[in-house]
Amino acid sequence: MILSGLEVITRQLVRNLRHTTQQQPCGVDLTLREISKWTSPATIDFDNTKRQAAKTSLLAFDNTITLQPGADLIDFNETVHVPLNCMGSLFPRSSLWRSGVGITAGVADAGYEGALGALLEVKNPHGLVLHRNAKLAQIVFEELGETVEGYSGIYQSSTSSVGQDGDRKPSKV
Repeated sequence: MILSGLEVITRQLVRNLRHTTQQQPCGVDLTLREISKWTSPATIDFDNTKRQAAKTSLLAFDNTITLQPGADLIDFNETVHVPLNCMGSLFPRSSLWRSGVGITAGVADAGYEGALGALLEVKNPHGLVLHRNAKLAQIVFEELGETVEGYSGIYQSSTSSVGQDGDRKPSKV
């Protein structure tokens, strides 16, 4: 069963909301906090013994920023607290894909608590102008058929999407 936006907010599964208008019928809108560019390669393996997150650099902007075609890492203002009997999925808002922009993110596993981020891909050859706190994605929660042990990976309790093994530096741009 998918939880309504009202139930998600009532149960405080999404926190740090900017405004009550973020509640939607089937989820909650997520808003832009910051944008980063990758500055190094990442290492991914099977058992995480060699895993190393890519280093990133924050893009400085006051109220607006113009992004050219390409990929960026975005972090949302909102954080989540996913119960052990739920999972979350992130979807782009329709105004993005109608503008030639996509968002890709992983599952918010049962038991995960912390920051949310996503890959933002600007495909529009003319770019994208973003305002701070822009509504970019929607998180939808589904109840599982049973309570599970829950997530306990490196991103647990993260304050940004680079995770605990990531490295982020302010941009020099």
